[in-house]
Amino acid sequence: MAMKRFFIEHSEILKDSPIIDGRDAHHIIKVFRLRLKDHMLLIDGSGMEYEAEITGLSKSKVTVSIIREYSTDTESPVHITVGQCYLKDKKMDTLIRHLTEVGIAKWMPIVSEYSVPQPDSKKMDLRTQRWDMIAKEAVKQCCRTRVPEIVPPVPFLQAVGDNSSMDLKIIFYEEETVSLAKTMVSLNQNPLDIFVLLGPEGGFSSKEIELAKSNGFIIASLGPRILRAETASISACTLIQHLFGDMR
Repeated sequence: MAMKRFFIEHSEILKDSPIIDGRDAHHIIKVFRLRLKDHMLLIDGSGMEYEAEITGLSKSKVTVSIIREYSTDTESPVHITVGQCYLKDKKMDTLIRHLTEVGIAKWMPIVSEYSVPQPDSKKMDLRTQRWDMIAKEAVKQCCRTRVPEIVPPVPFLQAVGDNSSMDLKIIFYEEETVSLAKTMVSLNQNPLDIFVLLGPEGGFSSKEIELAKSNGFIIASLGPRILRAETASISACTLIQHLFGDMR
């Protein structure tokens, strides 16, 4: 049986008797009912993975001993930042889970012209914490070792203007007819840092497309069919991993 994977704070790894607490300790004690001397895998977000043995259990904390540490090759060779314009309901929650599995490195919520609803600043901290929790659960499930960075929401103008260091910037637009693959043939690039901008249910306005183009974005198509916003986001990131990452 495969060992279960849990999170541990990086600072704990350096201690003689590392401690796991919070949500993961609850899962170890109450959900999976692990016992003394049971082994597990731990990740601390640094890119390393650790095999550990349980040496102590209490109501809310688990003490472990690190047996060995090793690096894994489950992280994508390309650093994909997703600028996702706000979607309705809980679609953003679903997307952060699936895009973490696909292998994105950074998640940037964006307020665009057709974003519905606009984010509530009073609830934003709680929502960001929820996205971080969802991303961590996805990382454990898909055997990644790094959690995507989640940044506070930004307006569209800031999003398109603050990414000059990127090797490649792409915005997918339903009225474009040229695919990303065809565009890349003419550019002859092998990018490592990629920013992909994805729209809300109502798409992008023509003004936003022109603004993105003036800031160095490539305008690309996801094919002749109209995709739901969340389908488009997953498809776009999978396509980028296929063209430049580890899904070739």
